[in-house]
Amino acid sequence: MLVVTTGAIVVTNLFEGVLVGLVLAVAKSAWDTSQVQVETEDLGAVDGLRVRVRVRVRGNATFLRLPKLLDALEALPSDRPVQLDPGGLRHVGHACAAALEGRAVRSGAVAWGRL
Repeated sequence: MLVVTTGAIVVTNLFEGVLVGLVLAVAKSAWDTSQVQVETEDLGAVDGLRVRVRVRVRGNATFLRLPKLLDALEALPSDRPVQLDPGGLRHVGHACAAALEGRAVRSGAVAWGRL
């Protein structure tokens, strides 16, 4: 990013080069803070019950990653109990919290961590 900013300063002028650097810094920060990982794990049958699925959500769940989160939640089997574990989330946006809570209600989540 520093090389691009320096190049922009050399090619254009100081003001435009600094603006390019600021835009790149904001874009990189948005990218870094919007990463979210959704991991699923089959837990197997417990006490003769159906096979449960554990879903761990980690990172920063912001509106920028809402489509990825929704795709992962929709891919979960609807006929099996789900254990949602949002303990690895550093930040949860309102839209992502609503999506997680909606999935927990729809699936009758076995366990639910705190948001």
